[in-house]
Amino acid sequence: MTRRLILTTCLLLGLILMAAPALAVKGPAIAFDSKEVVFKDVVEGKELTAVFHFTNTGGQNLIIDKVSPSCGCTASRWDEVTEPGKKGTVTLLLDTSGIGGSFRKTATVTTNDPSNPVITLIMTGETLGRIKVDKGRRISLNGCLGSPITAEAVLSDPKGGKLVITGLENPMSDYLDAKVSPQKDGKTYRLDLTSTATEPMEFAGPLFLKAPGGPPVSVWVVANVRGPFTVRPHEVMFGTIDKNNPKPPQRSVLVRKDCVGDLKMDLIDYNKKHFIVERIWQKPGEELLMIISPILENLPEGPFDENLLLQTNQRAFTIKLTGRIK
Repeated sequence: MTRRLILTTCLLLGLILMAAPALAVKGPAIAFDSKEVVFKDVVEGKELTAVFHFTNTGGQNLIIDKVSPSCGCTASRWDEVTEPGKKGTVTLLLDTSGIGGSFRKTATVTTNDPSNPVITLIMTGETLGRIKVDKGRRISLNGCLGSPITAEAVLSDPKGGKLVITGLENPMSDYLDAKVSPQKDGKTYRLDLTSTATEPMEFAGPLFLKAPGGPPVSVWVVANVRGPFTVRPHEVMFGTIDKNNPKPPQRSVLVRKDCVGDLKMDLIDYNKKHFIVERIWQKPGEELLMIISPILENLPEGPFDENLLLQTNQRAFTIKLTGRIK
């Protein structure tokens, strides 16, 4: 009888242990109806709203800790706590001002679902700009200083109607001239760009075209105004140097011809008591390599900041030489 009781007890315990996992409380589980919203025929400047629906299919409260959009043009709101079996939403708001053409914006959702701690939601579509630029919304200018550096584009209504432009804002007016003029067809405009830079430089930035019915439309301008030669790097940094170092550090500077027939060094001026500059023509008339070494015994302890002046083809360029002697 005792043996039968023991066997019965063991059998009951085994059945209880086998059933235990089934009795465990199921954790939270998030299930989205869809993780992507596609927009069509979007007019640039319109604010878009994407609502993502989800269900908590788990057995505990689902908590969304945060929603992190991929860019500053997207805002978000969401249901923080969703009970088991209940539905919730994550809402993303996208400002399409300045977005031309196709776009893809994302947001990451952080939850307490152990199987889906991070989920990515997607908004895709294509905006129809209020102003069509025949060469695209990114215009490049590239040329040599002293020669005209220009670009032009035709502006029109994307639906073929009459375009009206009421103004042009140019934040780069110090080195870029921009003009908009109506064309003879009465429907389009011409955008003329001319670099007014007086020194070799690279610059980039937006122009803003103003038209009725919405915010300004941006056109991005990228320019490279080249001089007679290029210098790399513009600043030579030696760092901290031990005055008793038997092998002073060396740095190199490469000078290449650009907008000239031949590269001719009219002048290389520097403090000859503090530095040694070795000149190596890698390609005569085209490419000059300079090896610069400090004369440590002549440089005082502490930081130094000196200049190396290059003059060629009636243009001058200054290279900074910086470091510290200890």
